Amino acid sequence: MINRPPDKKLVQLTSVQFELLRTLTHYQDQVLSKPFLYETVLKRTFSEHDRALDMHISRIRKRLVSEGINADRIQTVHRQGYVFKHAKK
Repeated sequence: MINRPPDKKLVQLTSVQFELLRTLTHYQDQVLSKPFLYETVLKRTFSEHDRALDMHISRIRKRLVSEGINADRIQTVHRQGYVFKHAKK
């Protein structure tokens, strides 16, 4: 879960970015494979040459940083996929 301070505005995301972030946070601390994310969020078959998922992740990270949220919460797991890490206290 991402908590935002009450004085901050909502983070603006596209519907795909929202669904991707929602899926990552739902499976927090679990590595989600690219094929799983393609089928679940993008509703298409994974292709190694398709960079759409990577671009969406990059844009989400930039949005989070612009709102003062650590972009490292979404981590790339080499040759596996992505994981949304629980916030450290």
